[in-house]
Parts: sequence; C-alpha cells; structure tokens
Amino acid sequence: MKRREFLNSMFAVGATAIMTAGCGKKEIIQYDGEVAKRKFKDMEVPLLGFGCMRLPMKGKEIDMFEFEQMVEEAIRHGVNYFDTAYMYVDGKSETALGKALKKYKRNEVIIADKSPTIFMHSKDDVKKIFEEQLKKCQTDYFDFYLIHNINKNTIDNYKNFDMYNQIMDFKRQGLVKNVGFSFHGTPDMLKEITEENTWDFAQLQLNYFDWNIMQAQEQYNIVQSHEIPVIVMEPLRGGVLCNLSDKALEKLYEFAPNDTPASYGLRWAASRNNVITVLSGMSNLDQMIDNIETFENYIPVTTSQDQQTEELASIIQSEGEINCTACKYCIELCPAGINIPAAFSLYNQYKLTNNKNLFAVYYDSIPESERPHKCIKCGLCKTNCPQNIEIPELLAKIVQLRKEIQA
Repeated sequence: MKRREFLNSMFAVGATAIMTAGCGKKEIIQYDGEVAKRKFKDMEVPLLGFGCMRLPMKGKEIDMFEFEQMVEEAIRHGVNYFDTAYMYVDGKSETALGKALKKYKRNEVIIADKSPTIFMHSKDDVKKIFEEQLKKCQTDYFDFYLIHNINKNTIDNYKNFDMYNQIMDFKRQGLVKNVGFSFHGTPDMLKEITEENTWDFAQLQLNYFDWNIMQAQEQYNIVQSHEIPVIVMEPLRGGVLCNLSDKALEKLYEFAPNDTPASYGLRWAASRNNVITVLSGMSNLDQMIDNIETFENYIPVTTSQDQQTEELASIIQSEGEINCTACKYCIELCPAGINIPAAFSLYNQYKLTNNKNLFAVYYDSIPESERPHKCIKCGLCKTNCPQNIEIPELLAKIVQLRKEIQA
C-alpha cells in the first residue's frame, strides 16, 4: 500500500476534523485537502512551513518559475507560512518571496522574517534593515519577526544595540505581530534570554538526531517551561536525515514502515506538543508535494515510535556524521570562499557508503576555487558556526582523504 493510500485509510473524508496529537495531546485542526494546522493566538498556522533558505536555482539565480509554482501548490494545500531571512540565498530570498506572494491577499499568507544580528554594526541598523526588509518582501508588516541566530558570537549585538526593545516598538506600531528569536547557543544562554524578556515564540533546531546529542531536548524544555511556543528549524538536519544508511533505514522501517526518512523526520518534529509549525527548506516541486502529502492527513508519532527513534538516532550517530546542517553561516566569513557545507556533505556521504571513488568524483566536481584545500586556517568560519564544529580541522581531514584516494 502506498503511503498516501495508507494515510487516507486512517480518516473518514470530511470537511473538518479535530484530533489530538501524541506526545502531549495537542489539538490538531484538519481540513479536507489541506495540511494539518494548529491554533496560535487568533491564527490557524499550518503544521508545515515553507522555509525559503534553499530555493530552486538556475545557476546563481533563483528559478522564479518553479518557485512560484511551489508557492501556488503550497497555498492551495493550506501551507501559507513563509519563512525568509536577510541573508538567505545570498540576500535574494526576501525579494523573490515578495514577488511570489504579490498576487495573493496579504491576509491569506503568513510572512516570517528575521533581524540579522551578525550584520548589526550600530543601533540604527536595526531600523534601517527592518525597513529594507519590508520593501523587499513588498509588505506593510511581518506576522512573525525574529532576532536571528542568537549565539555566543552575536549576543553582544543583541544586547548592545537594544534589538529586543526596538523590535517591540515595531510591534507597538503594528509593523510586527509576533516577536521571537532563533537560537544556536547554550542552555544557560537560552535561560537568560527567556527569563529577561517576554517572547511570542522561539525558533529552535529540533530533530530526533539532535534531541539528546545536541541538547535540543533541554532547550525545548527551557522554552516550554516559559510557555513560549516553538517553530522548528532543521527538522531533517539539512537533509542528513533524508539520506539514511541501510542499517538506519532497516531500523526506521521496523517501527514506521509507511514513512520515508523525510516524512518520519517531519512527523517526529511536529509531534512535539509545543510546536506551532515545522519549517522545511524545499528546493523543488517534488519535495513540496511529498511534504504536503505527509501533513495532509497528519498522524503524530506514537509513544512506542518515539522510544524506538532513540535507537535510530544512536545508529546514525555511530556512523560518524559531521554535525553540519548546511546553514552556510560559515561561508559568510570565509575569506577563501570555500564551500564548506558541500565538503562536509561529501564526507558524510562517504562515511555512510565507504565509496572512495564516488567521493573523489564529487569532490572534484566542486569548483577549484571552493575546494577545502584553499583553507588558510584563519578560524573565522568556526566563530560563526551554530553547531560549534571544528571546521578547519575537519576540512584538513577531508583534504587528506582526497590525497589518499589519489595516491
């Protein structure tokens, strides 16, 4: 039985259904032909959000034809939450989203954008960049607005430039409806942030691999203890959880035989009780259709599946993955222009398959100017890495592997 047929068999056809979710018994709103939704204040927010960080590309430009097709397909199925940011797709994401959403009524879509802490050099920059973002997105207000990527390297900007109070002022003016933050720091830092200010929501990296390994559960619990709803980023860990080894797949199909790796990862994240929406960085229409299918007749993971997921995560961890989510923040500061996420992705794939020839072929497909051997070991990339990865050391390891294969 195909996954769609299995899901459809679980529900009687009807215009509307209300059900309770596992792992916390949160109410789910389900309309026929649309993805599942959850209530947030006076809004119904789709459980699947469209993350606009990895859009379809033609060369170095966004493929607007396919992107607009994806937007149309998304809205047709109730996926009307769009998440962008100042630096996404080399600064082109906001403009592309503004163009794609122009033909829709403003109250038909939910737009989330972010105040880029790393680009703040003065207090005035907060307002200046905010006004620029409104113009690029062709909107008069943002439904959700975040202080972006608070971590050990950006928290001083967050504090020194009074970013919270300035953005709360935007809210009082009606330019922002909900104020939140995205986070890549320590639990202690998260406690400080949640205790010193009042937030409408928080955006956290949440997936079953990071739940115990990267303190995701502890961070989730901190936010939940302050009754702050969560928006999930990196539910598939930058695609890592879509490409499981044979051993990991065998385990997944033991307890979730009707899922793909991607659908299970999304369902797992959505099944956390305090989650409003799960962002998926979809790069083509096929990914969009598959993700919509997952949430059209959403089934939360069971308690038994949740327990067995821990074993699945342990299998993946034992296979030596580099903890990279391909956010590309490292590239922003790299003076050598190295495509660091691509190198890590190749290495992770090699660790799964042990195919040296394939590794060499793909390594050599990276443009010469972007290969890891260009690393000058300045360490700037490491200061901007949300995962605190020892990037220069690992790049050197990848270069050495390529040399050994060549030998």
